[in-house]
Amino acid sequence: MTDTSRGRSKRPGLAAVLSAVVPGAGQWYGGRVRRAVLVFLPTLVLVALVAAFWSRGAVRIIELLVQPSVLWMLLAVNLLVLLWRGFVVVDAFQVARDGRRPGWFAVAVLSVTLLAVAAPHAVFVAYDLEAIDLLESVFADGDVAAPVFEQDPPPSTNQSTLGEPVPIEVPDPALVAAPIIVTPRSTRNLIFRSGVGDPVAIASWPDIISNPVPAIDLVPAVDTEGVDRITILLAGGDAGPGRGGLRTDTIIVATLDTTTGHAALMSIPRNMIQVPLKPEYDLAFIDLEQQITPWDVRRTWTDDNGDGVADQFVPCHCFPDQINAIYPFTRGWTETYPDEVDPGMATLRDSVELLLGIEIDFYALVNMSGFVRVVDALGGVRVYVTNSVNTEVSPAREGEDWIEVHIRPGWRRLNGHQALAYVRERKTSSDYVRMTRQRCMLKAVAASADPMTIVTRFASLSRAVKSSVRTDIPLDYVPTLVAQAAALDFDDIVTVGFTPPEYAPTANHRNQPIPDLAAIRAKVQEILTADPATLTEAPEESECRI
Repeated sequence: MTDTSRGRSKRPGLAAVLSAVVPGAGQWYGGRVRRAVLVFLPTLVLVALVAAFWSRGAVRIIELLVQPSVLWMLLAVNLLVLLWRGFVVVDAFQVARDGRRPGWFAVAVLSVTLLAVAAPHAVFVAYDLEAIDLLESVFADGDVAAPVFEQDPPPSTNQSTLGEPVPIEVPDPALVAAPIIVTPRSTRNLIFRSGVGDPVAIASWPDIISNPVPAIDLVPAVDTEGVDRITILLAGGDAGPGRGGLRTDTIIVATLDTTTGHAALMSIPRNMIQVPLKPEYDLAFIDLEQQITPWDVRRTWTDDNGDGVADQFVPCHCFPDQINAIYPFTRGWTETYPDEVDPGMATLRDSVELLLGIEIDFYALVNMSGFVRVVDALGGVRVYVTNSVNTEVSPAREGEDWIEVHIRPGWRRLNGHQALAYVRERKTSSDYVRMTRQRCMLKAVAASADPMTIVTRFASLSRAVKSSVRTDIPLDYVPTLVAQAAALDFDDIVTVGFTPPEYAPTANHRNQPIPDLAAIRAKVQEILTADPATLTEAPEESECRI
């Protein structure tokens, strides 16, 4: 009996189903053994390739899957495999039919089988295109246009710390000449006064006063003590319904030793004032500085020369208001920062660099609604609550109700809104207790984002990230960052908050802390150079359970 005669009594619908499950099985069932073997050989090659790919491990796989070029290649491979599988199914159907006219039932079975074969490939295409869009829309690839947040409010007016209206953005320093500030603390200073002093002296005055920040050598973000290191500024924006603009109420610097996996999270209080600015624009906020000076001081000022600046005024060469307001004031500085994804974050980064005495590689800004969506996409985050949290906070998105939570001590799994309330609550505690909760939440989110969770919840995570994250991390660096994050040892993440009085022993008239630059920089040096095992023994470094 020939192969053909053996296939005459076979059911073509069943043959199609068999080859859909195992390519070549339908041909074997139809009596075409040699044909079945030839059809099955590509399957062996494909299985071998998948096995080799899988043997690289989850981390290496994710490293590859965050490269658009790899994803486009996989998209093409997926299409070829789909076409091949469709051919195999139809061929098995034809072999078993052997020239006979198939019945309607057999045709229906073939159609359903082809749809079933195509379904997983269609899902793969959706995931693949979603991943490509996520990578190319979030991470910097040479296009400096910043993505727009879901609720990114336009520049408007806000209120200073004294409740007086001030513009959200100040003029871009690159477009405005630096003011000449004359502070006649002695008769010698008359030489610098416009209309009175020497023109050469007047012209040189900006250079004389342009270096108020103590001279320091920034610790490079890489090659610190011969050890590679990556440092990222993480900021959480508070924009939401009824709020006057996006301020960075959460400011955390994450630094990772890429050879050991040891990391540190350093928090900066949102209400810290007088943080240093780069000399290029350290006089940009003179109007704001004068405005927030106490009235009992301002009323004694005089302006004998009529230049609009009080004769007694001495600029701090710093950002005079709270550090969380740097972003809204500078987000429009596109000429000063022409190559940055987000000028406001670039300004904040440079100030934090001067504050800590280190270089920062990248920055990332997340708004409130995005934080909620990321936590929900992860299926919630498990955190250890040390003290009860009972509070009500404003909603993250328009149309939502205020968030009321009652969280008891112990291990708790918090959804997105609960997590947001947990990290924002300060009515019953303080900003500094809130900073501790924020650092612990960041560790908990990182611990929850394991490779399997990312894969299984990828679509929702992608949508959350695209609508709420702004970063200058280069697209071609993402694979390396994935590998470095995977090497994190969560037991060796040092956490510290630069809170008063240790790191800010003095305050202004509104009790806002003024940083002790020497103390802060010394602590940063200790974190970067000390043995992590020693650091984690300190009580302040053991504040989180993961």
